Amino acid sequence: MAWCCSHAIHADPEAMAAMLTFREAWKPSFVACLGDFIDMTAFMGNGTGEGDVTPDIEAGLMHLKQMMPKDSKARYEVLLGNHEDRVDRMRKGEGVLAYAAHKAYESIEECCAKLRARMHPYTGIWQKVMVEQSDILLTHGTWYNQNAAASMAGHYCNGTTVRKVLFGHTHKVAIAAADTDHGGIAYNVGTLTARGAMDYSKNRKSTAQWMQGWSYFEYCNELGISSVNLITRAPNEQWRLPI
Repeated sequence: MAWCCSHAIHADPEAMAAMLTFREAWKPSFVACLGDFIDMTAFMGNGTGEGDVTPDIEAGLMHLKQMMPKDSKARYEVLLGNHEDRVDRMRKGEGVLAYAAHKAYESIEECCAKLRARMHPYTGIWQKVMVEQSDILLTHGTWYNQNAAASMAGHYCNGTTVRKVLFGHTHKVAIAAADTDHGGIAYNVGTLTARGAMDYSKNRKSTAQWMQGWSYFEYCNELGISSVNLITRAPNEQWRLPI
């Protein structure tokens, strides 16, 4: 299963509880966080952002711990998103702000190590994590427009080793096919944030399109076929889980 964009203190408790209930029931052998589990609001605007950094980071790391697979043999992948990348870039500077960013990034590294999770820095269009023995690629996402899913499918799917790509980033649940000869499908898994919680995005019309959700998938080695599913809910709907 794969989830994305809880944004720490902005996460919807109901959405997180529903996803944890699903995880407990299905006991997936592969769990991936696709990034933006910490908002890093305080580091926006070169460190002039509003909000306390400590509860933000602690909440994000708690989400990683909560979603750790119960089976010690299960694979756990943690992809950093553009929000975690904010401190990765800032820690390479100098001064107090760079030190604070370094400590924030270090806390993510330490948490992943304790959880036996493989951490993948955000490298934009080059961030690629394959679900082993499958045709599914994971990445945080890069494009942020109405055709983001189609663009992701066209960029990452090659029709052979990669036929499906799962991403987040835009907070908009979507499924789109690649407009290429070899085809492919991209799945936007949505967000886990509470609607209207992120004040800095309130003036964007596209924010109204945000939808909560996550993905689960299966792969048949014998047939070489994968199946990707999305669990979503519209605002004010109840969660309907396949359990």
